[in-house]
Amino acid sequence: MSPAGMTLAFGGTTPRPTPDVRFEGQTGRLSDTSESQVAATTHQKTATVSDATRAAKPTSDHLPTPAAVVPLTLDQIIQTTLWADPRLRAGFESIPQAQADALTAALWPNPQLNISQTLMPLTRPFTVTEQGGPPQFDVGIRYPIDWFLFGKRAAALQSATWGVRVAEAEFADLVRQRVLDAILRYYDLLEAKALVELAQQDVDNLRRIEAITAKAVEGGGRPRVELQRIQLDRLRAEQALRDAEKNRIVAVAQLRALLGRTDADPAFDVAGSILDVAIPAIPSAEEAFAVAAEERPDLQALRLRVQEAEANRLVEQRKAWPAVTPFLGYTRQFQRKAIGMPDASSFGFGMEADVPLFDRNQGNRIKSASVAAQSRQLLQAGLVELRAEIEQAVQEVRTAAANAQTIAAEQLKLAAEVRDSIAKAYEAGGRPLIDVLDAQRNFRETYRLYITSRATLGRAIARFNAAVNRRWLP
Repeated sequence: MSPAGMTLAFGGTTPRPTPDVRFEGQTGRLSDTSESQVAATTHQKTATVSDATRAAKPTSDHLPTPAAVVPLTLDQIIQTTLWADPRLRAGFESIPQAQADALTAALWPNPQLNISQTLMPLTRPFTVTEQGGPPQFDVGIRYPIDWFLFGKRAAALQSATWGVRVAEAEFADLVRQRVLDAILRYYDLLEAKALVELAQQDVDNLRRIEAITAKAVEGGGRPRVELQRIQLDRLRAEQALRDAEKNRIVAVAQLRALLGRTDADPAFDVAGSILDVAIPAIPSAEEAFAVAAEERPDLQALRLRVQEAEANRLVEQRKAWPAVTPFLGYTRQFQRKAIGMPDASSFGFGMEADVPLFDRNQGNRIKSASVAAQSRQLLQAGLVELRAEIEQAVQEVRTAAANAQTIAAEQLKLAAEVRDSIAKAYEAGGRPLIDVLDAQRNFRETYRLYITSRATLGRAIARFNAAVNRRWLP
């Protein structure tokens, strides 16, 4: 499954198609066709906007109307995170780095060229009577063959290929984690918005009761202490409203950070309601663990790490073989002036090789064997931790679903009706203030519990879907 499909799989709703954007393989890299389409579309849109701007410049009589801010859906948040999250972009660079390592491992070694002029006169010229030298010109070329002879290059290329696959799997896991963070921040913002609305509603109701009480106190129907008490409750409610608004702003900032937004956008908003989270059917932990063990990219990365460690072990074993370098040389001796003989050309060839008497790469061979054993143990540890994570995620969904079921919409409606009826009776003088405040507090706490239980359920579902790397629960 590709990263785009994987991440949208546990996003909460069915993703909308994006014809200009495609991800290839596990890496999430844009295909060449998609990049060209995006570039062409951007150029076309830019040209169109420029032409339209030149054709119709706004005047003082006809100024452009600012576009309305459209709240982002969860699918749009996920897509934007995939495109703009700086941590994802930074993590993606590990793939071309691994590909560069594979390219380096695939390169053939360069030949060595030696050119020298030796036996040149230093203190006097060479002559027939005062011979020396004779000077000679040497050209030699040497080329190592141990990379082919002992399979060193093939082993290094295989190890680097496993490294590319490890980088792809680790990036896919980073995508899974960052998209999960975006979904959690989305539910945090929905919860914060709902709590702001609840706090505002609480303040409005208390202000209405305060106005009723003030009118009754002026008429002598209520003692002033009741007005003071309701004013204290109203001040506490206003403080709670400011705290709720602060939490909403913090939630917006955390979500915008995942979207890579650095601009100031006070009108930023998301679509949806925390009250729309449905209670799902919960699968068994065994079934979820079986799926997660096969599809989790971090487990795939650990398995690939085992293969990479075995390949590195082979690389270190091949390095124990000596370096072998054949060479071929040409020599031109300038003898006529130095010794009175004709100039002569000659050639030579041979081979150089290390003699592995002491250093046979023993340390790195032992280290690579230890790394291979360590990677196998890390894979086993990953499976054990995955089992615990799945059981925790399943239990969190069960508990959150049970808590959400205890408070239904009918209870909220009943609490609102009781609050409103007692408030009307209080206005008519038939109920004491304590009943009004109790009804208001009961509605507020019931509604708050309803909001937080639905938000907890939404986050638990997101964590479960991320744990199995599949949109299992809606």
